[in-house]
Amino acid sequence: MKFIIIKNCKEYENEITDIFKQLVGSNLNVKIVNNDYIAYLNYENNQDLIDIIYAFENSFMTSICAYISNDKEEDRLVDEEKIAIKLLDSLNHGVYTLKTALLENPRINFQKEILDYILNHTNISIDFIKEFVKYDLNVSLASKSMFIHRNTMMYKLDKLKAESGFDLRNFKDAYILYMLISTK
Repeated sequence: MKFIIIKNCKEYENEITDIFKQLVGSNLNVKIVNNDYIAYLNYENNQDLIDIIYAFENSFMTSICAYISNDKEEDRLVDEEKIAIKLLDSLNHGVYTLKTALLENPRINFQKEILDYILNHTNISIDFIKEFVKYDLNVSLASKSMFIHRNTMMYKLDKLKAESGFDLRNFKDAYILYMLISTK
């Protein structure tokens, strides 16, 4: 399950819903919150969803700002939705995920809330992230400095990626997480 938020599109609700229903069938839950269109759906290909959103933009002749969540368990969707709505208020035209939104606007005023969301759902500590970055994303060096087995380090990194979508071994992801930590 994932959600899509399209900012300021209440007036196009019926057209957007019809298109999404054609894509995913009748298994679509839609709500409008503060003029934002929010659709919950089961669909794996983000690029198809991005293409559809840009097609809406061309059809409606308007600039659209949208957010596509990661595949998440339902209990996490509520938390991510709150963050996504706040993020969209600080972003311009485009289609974003949590990562791309944070790269686009790294100086948002609720970074602690985003960091807490990521850390609470992964059980990874700030110190773990700092230490891994300190050793230039090197698994062997970081695991030695933290006195944990390399396999344990790999397990934690894999869990972080699976639960949050952030791969600390990837420079961009490490940069985003480090920037969130440095402002805490």
